[in-house]
Amino acid sequence: MEWINVTEKLPKPLSRVWVETDSGRKTTAYLKSDGQWFLFCREIADTNPVIVRWRE
Repeated sequence: MEWINVTEKLPKPLSRVWVETDSGRKTTAYLKSDGQWFLFCREIADTNPVIVRWRE
């Protein structure tokens, strides 16, 4: 599956997807219903990354 830029479209809320950050790191995450990303890797989440791409 190809990566989708967040400027093109976002995943459905609460769907687990792979995300890539602005620093190139990848982890699983989901988009909360309020529009905030929840990253499952706390080490990456602690750096407050910007999500640039995602894929299912």
